[in-house]
Formats: sequence, C-alpha cells, structure tokens
Amino acid sequence: MTDSSSRFVSADGRRVGAQCRHCSGEVFLGDSIAVCPRCGGVNHETCWQQRGGCGSYECAPARRVWGAEEAPTLRVTTDDLAAARPLPVVRGGYSLPAPDTAGFAPEPASPRANRMAIASLLTALLGIPLFGVVTGLVATILGSIALGTIHQTRQRGRGLALAGVLLGIADVVGWVIFLSLALSHPGSNVQLGDFEPDPTALENLPPHISRALRANALIETRSGWRGAGIGAGVVLRIEDGTAIIVTNRHVVDPDFSPTASARASAPSDTGQLQVKLLGAPVQPGKLLWIAPDGIDLALLSVSVDATDVKAAPWREKPRLVIGDDVFSIGNPQHLDWSHSRGVVSQFRVQTCGLRKVRIIQTDTAINPGNSGGGLYDKEGMLVGINTWTNDKRFSEGLSFAVAVEVLWDLDPPPLRSPAKPKEWERP
Repeated sequence: MTDSSSRFVSADGRRVGAQCRHCSGEVFLGDSIAVCPRCGGVNHETCWQQRGGCGSYECAPARRVWGAEEAPTLRVTTDDLAAARPLPVVRGGYSLPAPDTAGFAPEPASPRANRMAIASLLTALLGIPLFGVVTGLVATILGSIALGTIHQTRQRGRGLALAGVLLGIADVVGWVIFLSLALSHPGSNVQLGDFEPDPTALENLPPHISRALRANALIETRSGWRGAGIGAGVVLRIEDGTAIIVTNRHVVDPDFSPTASARASAPSDTGQLQVKLLGAPVQPGKLLWIAPDGIDLALLSVSVDATDVKAAPWREKPRLVIGDDVFSIGNPQHLDWSHSRGVVSQFRVQTCGLRKVRIIQTDTAINPGNSGGGLYDKEGMLVGINTWTNDKRFSEGLSFAVAVEVLWDLDPPPLRSPAKPKEWERP
C-alpha cells in the first residue's frame, strides 16, 4: 500500500480512540493518521510511512521480514526443562495445591468418608426396631453402591458399607422369619362359648364313652402376640364346686420346649387360662402344678356347677397290652368333644432327667387340639394323656400319650387325698 492510495488526515471525533493497526496505540484528537482506502483501517502516519502501508491483517504482506529488534527469540534451555513440574491430577481426594515457589510436589489431601456408606449403616440399624424387610433392603442397596464408589475412588468407609450390607441382609432375613412364625400361628377366631356339642348327640351312648366325654375340658391359653392356643384336659376330681384337671404342660406353658434346658426351667408366663366344661360357662383356670424334669404334664383347677360334668374313671395299675382297643376324647382342630378310636401299637420309654417315663404309642387320630385329652381303654378307664403326634406330612398313625400311672408315681400335691372316692375305680 503506497502514499498515493491513502490519505493523511487529522483525527477527528469519529476516529478518536481507534487503535493503530501497526503499533496498537490509541489515536488521539488531532493526530495525523492514514486511513486505508482498502480496509478502512486507521494507522498513525509515521507507522504507515515506516512500515510501508496498512498494518491490518487483510492488507499486510503475506510474508513480512521482521527486524532483529522486532522478533525476539524464545529459547528453552535444559535447565528450564529440569526445573519444570507436572500439574497434579484432581482425582479421588487430591486437590490443586497453592502456588509453591519452592517447587515441591503437592501432598494429597486426606480422603473423606463416603456418605452413602454411612447412610447404609444407619438405615440398617433403624431396620432392627422398625420394619426391617424394607429398611434392610434399602440398606443393602445403599451399601452395595457405596462399595462400588469406594472401589473406584480413594474414599474411606469400606467397613461401614460392608457392615451396612450385612446388617441389612440380616434385617430382611430376621423379619421374614419373625413374620412367618407370627403369621403361621394365628389366634383363634372362634369363641370358647361356641364350643358346645349337640346335646342330643350325648344321649343313648354307651356308659364308658358318655363318661369320658363328660370328663373332657376345652382349654384356651392366650399369651401376648402368640394369640390363642387350644388344647384339651381331663377332669380327675370334683370337690366343693372345684374341678381338678390334668393336661399337658405345653398347653398351659407357651414357652415349653422338648429341649433339656427348656424342660428344666419353670414357666415364666402361663398366659391367660380359660376353661370350658360340658354344659358350663367359660371360667378362668388356675395353674396348680407343673410336672418336674420337663415331663409334659400339668394340673389346673376351675370352678364348676354343671351337673353334666363327671370325673374320669381310672385304675392305679391299668391293664393294657399291645393290640388292645383304645379311644381318645379331645378337641381336634376346634371340633370339641370329639371321639376317635384306635389300637395300642407299642409302649415306649422317654428319659426326662433321671426319670423313665412310660409312653403309649397308638394309631389313634390325634390332631392339634387333642393335646392334654384323655386316652381310654375299651372299658372307658383313663390310661393316658394324649401328648403329641408325628408330622403327618411324613407319616400317619403315629400318636403318643403319657401313661396315666406316671402321674400317680409323681404324686402331685393337688391330688393327694386320704381316701379316694370309689367312683374313681369304675366307669
């Protein structure tokens, strides 16, 4: 670009403040400037003449020769390379350091605990008193996510996350077992007052069956969240308006267990006993005696004023052999005052502490509700107390009763009497 193609003018108000395309200096009012007719760029007159034209990018020559003073050379020495330090990586708890003029490498910051691991453990702990099926599942998920995060970073909290996962799984399993046990033993929806047999069904019966039915008792035990348990009992004595009833310990003691340690302990809570006798209203029962050494027998008393109730007949030395006909009276599956028959299959011996307990094995139909009911010989004499049966999913026709002479050998105080009524010796 030459002088002939430009015009030199004094800077007016319109071009004040513009920057020279060569030196980038500011143009002041009255400065002599050259305005490029090609691009309209503003240049100081001196810059235009010294540089040979416009200094804008569009008009400057493609290759310009710089002078020695105009093109400083940038030189990097080996000492500069040796003094260079790499920038730190921001990852997993590292932070950018403050400018370090001494050139030392930055120290990593202390990693923090993973918050999700803490939340997992706290949720799992809350699942113990609360509904752990949901909270335990949430704690397990949170702990698993926290473990994955900790593995990818250098955060702390691996132990907290692992504890949250394990405790969460324990919450779920424990609550599932608890709910299954609680729901598998629902309370009775039938009132004891509804357990009344048809009066006409007791007419014209053989004397030995009629007497056994009238000696049967329906026993209900209510204990806390367990709900109601139904069992049976046998009236052994009626004196002064009070009936003494024999039943199984597990009917009146919800905590009774066949294990040795549980048998040795006394019942901590017998719950609320309710007793229904034939033709009589429901009455509260009173526990009188628990057999020692974990023998599954107990005695209780209840008030009675019904004339239909009779005491069961028995012998001190029952005459019973394998193959004899027997029958049971009880309340199976809430079907009160039911009669079932069978035969003696075998005699067994059960060890309870230092005692040998005689057990009668029969094929009589025994179901929940028969426990504590009477087992009678063909003459109607009480020979045993029905106690348990085998799991019917695996076997059938296996029922067991504690022989009645075991009760006489224990000589419980409530049954001690200087003279026994003669009616106890006959049906």
